[in-house]
Amino acid sequence: MNKDYTFLAPLRDEVLKCIKCGLCMAGCPTYGITKDETMVARGRLTLIKAVMEGGIDASDKYERYITSCIGCLTCDINCPSNVKIGDIIFAAKAQLAATNGLNIIEWTASRLVVGLRWPLPLILRFFRLPMKIYDWLPVKSPFDSLIPFVRNNVKRRLPDIGKRPFSSQYPEIIKTTSKRPKGRVAFFPGCVIELSTQDIGRATVSILNKLGYDVVIPEGQYCCGSPLQSLGDAATAKKVARKNIDVFSPLDIEAIIVSCATCGHTLKKEYPVLLGDRANGDYNKVRGFSEKIIDIHEFIVSHHGIPNQVRNDNYQVRNNNNQVQANRQRVTFHDPCHLKKGMGVYQHPRDILKSLPQAEFVEMEDADACCGFGGIFSLYYYELAAKIGERKAENIKRSGSRIVATGCPGCKIHIEDSLHRAGYDATVRHTVELLDEVLN
Repeated sequence: MNKDYTFLAPLRDEVLKCIKCGLCMAGCPTYGITKDETMVARGRLTLIKAVMEGGIDASDKYERYITSCIGCLTCDINCPSNVKIGDIIFAAKAQLAATNGLNIIEWTASRLVVGLRWPLPLILRFFRLPMKIYDWLPVKSPFDSLIPFVRNNVKRRLPDIGKRPFSSQYPEIIKTTSKRPKGRVAFFPGCVIELSTQDIGRATVSILNKLGYDVVIPEGQYCCGSPLQSLGDAATAKKVARKNIDVFSPLDIEAIIVSCATCGHTLKKEYPVLLGDRANGDYNKVRGFSEKIIDIHEFIVSHHGIPNQVRNDNYQVRNNNNQVQANRQRVTFHDPCHLKKGMGVYQHPRDILKSLPQAEFVEMEDADACCGFGGIFSLYYYELAAKIGERKAENIKRSGSRIVATGCPGCKIHIEDSLHRAGYDATVRHTVELLDEVLN
């Protein structure tokens, strides 16, 4: 084995555990579309092993096979040998970045924009105008060849960007007005809620206040680091992980709440692996931080049961435009990969949705199948992401639901795009948005 493979070398025995049974094919979103052996865990691990042994080079083609893993964790769940496939893929991406380097855009985004934290909201606010121009541009025009993310003459539906960061709209401590205060929790919004899907953050804070909790949104939070790991920038991923742990560790709080499945999985599951015992020399600090991470669905149901403040009087379901919809709307739920497969949260959101007045919960087919987002995956491989999204949109249509709930802002954005492409008029909301509307 090439001794220079510092990221992959510690996982050599893990790679060899793969028995090539092929069970990873079941449910793999990239293999499901391409039917290409190199686009599934078994094939990717075979390529990684060959590179480690010097049988093949880490070519551009090899890099595409590795970076096109969407990171849905399905293969980790299905593997009978319990191979840590996700860890191996992250290590392979880190090895590629260390060997070949990041390109100038990736380096700038990783080291300067995300790694320094403060440039990110400024840059996204700057892009508000270009994004509006993108929405305005007709697909069939002299500039159509320059328009990105166009498929079958339909442009990608882009998310809105907030006028200012979510956390800047609140004091650092939002106190409850409940007559029965229960304690204090912290909230980690994550980049997408912080800068785009801010209604999810507002609903999260509102629900926690209504349940009797003061909510702390500490200053100085960084990106969770998931995009950095996808790029292979392990050094910056470790840096932001340490920063986040240092921000939250001094707080006297019961829990750290997340409403983004990917952030939750990264903070709770990936940080202990990423940092090991190297976070300022104190692994207990890492573990203590990660053990406090809890998804909002689980916190509500496991710690409180279905809130008894749910009101039934004259409640009307509303869509994203705040328009009243007909009573008794069908609602279905999409399981984010990192919520169900990563954090084991599955039943809690369904319990919440079934408690909503005037909502008829319907289980869609393959509710836990990946929607196709995958963070930067949908930027690099949008054609593949859109094809995966088509299947999700079709399952939603077959359910007859006009409201789709989910537990991840990234999934929300991509499902909205997929439904837009499918021409199906349905509203996509986070579960907490629906619950907040019916809590007194």
